[in-house]
Amino acid sequence: MSASITDVAKKANVSVTTVSRAINDHPYVSDKTKKRIRKAMQELNYYPNNIAQQLRGQKTKLIGVTVSFITNQFFAYLVDAIEKKAKQMGYRLIILQTSESPELEDFYLDLIAKKQMDGIIVTSIGQATPKLKNLISEGKVVLCNRYLGDEPLDMIRIDEEEACYQGTKLLIEKGHERIAFCTGNHRPPSPSDKRYKGFMKAMDEAGLPFNHRHYFKKTMGIDGGRSFAQAWLKMKRNRPTAVFSNGDMTAAGIISEVQKHDYRVPEDLAVLGFDDQPIAELTTPAITTIAQPIEEMGELATEILINSLEGNEVPNCRLLKTELVIRDSL
Repeated sequence: MSASITDVAKKANVSVTTVSRAINDHPYVSDKTKKRIRKAMQELNYYPNNIAQQLRGQKTKLIGVTVSFITNQFFAYLVDAIEKKAKQMGYRLIILQTSESPELEDFYLDLIAKKQMDGIIVTSIGQATPKLKNLISEGKVVLCNRYLGDEPLDMIRIDEEEACYQGTKLLIEKGHERIAFCTGNHRPPSPSDKRYKGFMKAMDEAGLPFNHRHYFKKTMGIDGGRSFAQAWLKMKRNRPTAVFSNGDMTAAGIISEVQKHDYRVPEDLAVLGFDDQPIAELTTPAITTIAQPIEEMGELATEILINSLEGNEVPNCRLLKTELVIRDSL
């Protein structure tokens, strides 16, 4: 049974009123007493939020979804699919933006223990902490989309390594040897980044060296694509003839910027996108891209989490299929 405010009062040797005042940072409670109460709360694993629901053992019927950057259109489509499925299953959704901050990721996971929500779909995570793994094992967290760590964790995702291998292989078959790689990650190249791993697998297989000055991190969205294009325009020697972008919005930004300076796509720079968002068909030229089943991914993650929370039969995690969509940017 969960600890109550009365248990905290007894352990701290104060009244329930004093505990309540300390929680609300009342000036009439001394710092020494507040410290003693906080220690009692910590030892009893007591959280003051949603106390009545906690004691009655009721669910909040709220689930969260963590996204790194809500401005990334991929996450907008993914969240839309999750929200629709959650509503259909009787739950409401809260969006939690992490901005790739491990501290924020950890803070949001604590919302489950605090009974502020029943579970969370984590769409991008850098490392598998003990807290995260415990919540996964309890069926209160489901991983979806991307995990940049090394541990084998169940996750609803595409085979990013294979998808990027096939995409890069297509660029090489088109005759490109100097290929730039754009990623939204804030970190340098890592073997645990499966997209980069698939990219390098194709390069190594073809015997092509990769110039690490052609690795562009924090390159996301239309503005990120324009920034890459501006850097590309400044290159005087060994300029890449192709770019593997991390999303279709990024690819659109690249195409727009190079065309402003009278360069042609794909003749001067071939551009490969990712996701197959609507904008991929609207640019001139239309973007060749790797389509991933965003709606299926969101729906499956939601079904797994909510069925787990309700004690029902849970669908299996599985790799989802991607497809190379050939258009005119290569």
